[in-house]
Amino acid sequence: MDTTRRAKLAMDVLNHAIVGDADEAMRLMGEIAANSTAQQMFGVCCGFANSAQQTLTQLFGQPTQEGLWVLAAPDPAGGPVHPAHTFALRFVTAWCNNDLPMCQALYIAATLASGKEYGHSVSALVGLAVHLARAAAEELAAGSETPAQHPN
Repeated sequence: MDTTRRAKLAMDVLNHAIVGDADEAMRLMGEIAANSTAQQMFGVCCGFANSAQQTLTQLFGQPTQEGLWVLAAPDPAGGPVHPAHTFALRFVTAWCNNDLPMCQALYIAATLASGKEYGHSVSALVGLAVHLARAAAEELAAGSETPAQHPN
């Protein structure tokens, strides 16, 4: 599979997931994974994180030069947070803050987990990008034309 095809399929994964077609999104994700090396999958994950970053920028605008992006995890008092969700939040945060070494470290840690946990981590990353895209669509549908103030 060439890079162009992989990128198109990754965008198709997001589009199918956004409209609620989880079966097709998972089928396409399986096709990507079956035809990609670990390095290529890292690129796919970066693509998902970039999609999330674009949505965050659409929702909140660009941070100030001194500002950093921070995505908060659910309150642990509400129960344990699955490691895959923590991976997704940290990966997107690192990507948004241009911290590629942290993205690489997080991805390597995910690949060293069991195959099931690795799959959960990539799925959580897709889920976060989809959640943000749906939130942006709801915001636009509500008539907000200007982005909310960046929290930093």
